[in-house]
Parts: sequence; structure tokens; C-alpha cells
Amino acid sequence: MTAGRPGMPPTARSRRQSGPHTEIAPLAGYRVAVASDRRKHGLADLLTQLGARTIGVQASRSVPQVDESRLREATEEVLAGPCDELVVSSAFGLRAWFTAAGRWGLADALLARFREARLLTRDARAADSLREIGLTTIWSTAGATTEDLFRYLIAQPVEGRRIVVQADMVTLRESCRALRALGAEVVEVPTYQSCPPTYADHLRRLSDQIVEREIDAVALLGEPASEYLMAQASSEGKLNEMLNALSGDVICACLGAGTAEPFVAHGVHPLVGAAPYLEELAAGLVEALARTATRLTVGTYEMELRGLAVVLDGRLIPVQAGPLAVLRALAREPGRVVSYVEIRRSIPSLSDVDDHVIEMAVARLRHCLDGANVVQTIVRRGYRLAM
Repeated sequence: MTAGRPGMPPTARSRRQSGPHTEIAPLAGYRVAVASDRRKHGLADLLTQLGARTIGVQASRSVPQVDESRLREATEEVLAGPCDELVVSSAFGLRAWFTAAGRWGLADALLARFREARLLTRDARAADSLREIGLTTIWSTAGATTEDLFRYLIAQPVEGRRIVVQADMVTLRESCRALRALGAEVVEVPTYQSCPPTYADHLRRLSDQIVEREIDAVALLGEPASEYLMAQASSEGKLNEMLNALSGDVICACLGAGTAEPFVAHGVHPLVGAAPYLEELAAGLVEALARTATRLTVGTYEMELRGLAVVLDGRLIPVQAGPLAVLRALAREPGRVVSYVEIRRSIPSLSDVDDHVIEMAVARLRHCLDGANVVQTIVRRGYRLAM
């Protein structure tokens, strides 16, 4: 079920460097921010392999430290019923759990409950932590990830089964939600705490990038990432501006329905992967970003406008934001002459500039396109695409 990952795309820098038969990666020319509980998330690696320019944002932190009250409440819930499956996501988390259960006098009862269960562990270290407390028949996956354990369970008939999950990161909530949707009863045992990011500047910069349309998409992994981003934008008085951007120009992609909930509550309907896996989210972004591209025939050229690049006759050409914005303004009505006034009106960043600045943007655009006869000057009237 695990999707294969394509090789790294060519890093074409100009038309001269990208031959006519070079295959263009599906996300080449797009900028995607990945907001999670890490500085660098695996999703960013996957999107980079698909050609995207990624920006990693630590929007929250998952601290390996138990909240005693939450942990005891979850432990008592585990003991209140049978345990058909036990998912162990970390050796540290399991040991912390049993240490706390020992203080409460519940360790023996917990161990007895797990003797009845099928034991699924993330890796060899997690399996060893179960052996330390006397359990022996333990299953794991070759990938050594908790996500692989959930893939396995989700592919099985789980309706009516009671599954206990020792969770060490916030994104596992989405996998638990997927199991519940299939009819399983899932008890989450958190052995971590979710906290705000160390540096609020990262969230502030991300909200600014969304408002200014400096990125094409933002991928959010876990409910805290969504909540902290919205709280940061709200504290700066930019929440409505950010929500407006995410409702149109910037794609909001979420790992699952839980991550999407804070946005849905404010009228934004994010892209959600078909399943709570990184590959599914990446596939959804490929499809969604492809729909944002503008494709048209300009003279003898086949042209596609992407987030920060132009594909001209099958060649990927990076273009600066200003010149590309002018090209987009002309592409809205191919063949019609667009005046300087109309260009200024349609591009907020150029609203206060004089005609010379627009002329320079067109000159830079022509330079980027190696002199291709794409934009025509209509003296004293403006510009149009060559049709």
C-alpha cells in the first residue's frame, strides 16, 4: 500500500538548461510550506522529490513528557474494557507509562490486559520495551514506523475491535480517527505534550507569506499546527486576511479532518488526504496545484503558468514574482491589449508604481523567456499576449 517515491527532479534553472524532452516534475515551480511539530518533516522531503520548493515551519512542539492527569485518565479507560490490539509507538513512552502506572498501583492490571492483546510495535526498541515487562509475542513492520502499523490495521476488518494506542506525536490522532471511522473503539494514551513553537516568529512569517500570497500551498500536520497558526494570525489582526487567502489563492492542505476542523469552523474548506498518510496528502497537493496552473497557446508556443515558473514548450523557466504577475494579468484575457492602468489595478504590489516599473518588469520577463515572442508592446496602449 505504500506509494513509491519518484526520484529527484532535474533542477532546471532556465530554458537553455532544460532540453525539450526533459520531464518536468509535477510540483516544479510551486512553493509549499509544511507546518508541523518539527523543523524538518518527512512530508517536505517527499514534496521536494516531486519538485516543489518547500519551507519547513515548526508550528508546534511534541515534548516527550507525560501529563499525569491525562495519562491516568487514559489508563483507567484502557482498564475499563478488553484490549484487542496494542500499538506501541516508542520505547520511551511505554516505559514512562508503566512507571506512572506503577506509582498508581495499576501496572499489574495493565500488564494482564495486554497479555490478551495482539502487540504491534513501531521498531525493535519498542519491542524490547515490551519484553522488559514480560511480553513475548510481538509484531512490527519492516518500515519501522507507527504509520505502517496504522496502514496495516486500517487495511484489516477492525469494526468492533478495541485498540489501545500509545501515542508519542500529535499526528497519530488522525490515524486514530481513521480507525474509529471504520468502527473500531480506539483509546489514545498520550505520552507526550503538545506545546507552542519555541519561536513565534516562524508562525508570524508563515501567516505573512499566506497573506502576501508568497506561497502556493501550506500543508498542516496535526491540530496544534492549525490552532497555533490561527492564534498567531489573530493576535496580529490578520486572521481574516489569512482566511481569505486560504479560501482562494493559497491551497490549505491538512493531514486529516481533525487538522482541518479549526479552518472549517471559520468557513475554509481545506484539502484533506484520502487517508492520513503523507503520500496521500502529497498526491492531493499534486492534483490541486495542477488545477491552479494556467495553460494556453501563445503564438507558436504552448505555455503553462505555475506558482513561480513558466513552462514554455515543455521547458521549465523560473520567473521572478513581479514579471510573472504581469504575465498572469495578460493571460487572463489572451490577445486583448491590457493598459498600464489595468495592470496596476490587478496587481496590488504594482498599484503605486509608474509606467517605467511595469516596462522594466516586462523587459525582465522577456529576458527570462530568452526573447520568446510572447508579450507584444502596443505603443501608448499597453501589452498583450501574442495570439
